[in-house]
Amino acid sequence: MDAARNGIAGLLAGRRAVVVGVGNSLCADDGAGPYVARRLAAEHPGRALDAGTVPENHLGVVLERAPEVVLFVDAVDHGGAPGDWCVVPVWEAEARVSFTHAASLRLAATLLESEGAACWLVGIQPACLEPGRAMGAAVRESADRLAAVLARALAGEPIHA
Repeated sequence: MDAARNGIAGLLAGRRAVVVGVGNSLCADDGAGPYVARRLAAEHPGRALDAGTVPENHLGVVLERAPEVVLFVDAVDHGGAPGDWCVVPVWEAEARVSFTHAASLRLAATLLESEGAACWLVGIQPACLEPGRAMGAAVRESADRLAAVLARALAGEPIHA
């Protein structure tokens, strides 16, 4: 996760950024993205939002912030251990990882990038996506660590390993 943390630090350093949580909070680990966004929104209003399963419906709010970088956070099967992160450009994500919100993110990224925002995906490896189940402990702990890293980055503070 050090490489992912360093990647996030490099992406956000000195840039206006918005974090968009994507996923279904009623489907176990698929709620990791919304969970991270809700934690950040409490500390950084206007810099993070929970877009649920329809990020394209929240583009107006994102564009109002004139971001240079948009980080989508979603549960992504990238072959890691539950809770591991990956950081990839949205356009490369489909070829490298498996996730259920690819079409929505592609649509959102098309519009955001036409407005000058670089779009990246921070994927959290899920263990379970079963409806009606709670988020697993490993994914919740990882989401808490990611929220802390992103909070420091959004505040302009250095991110240390």
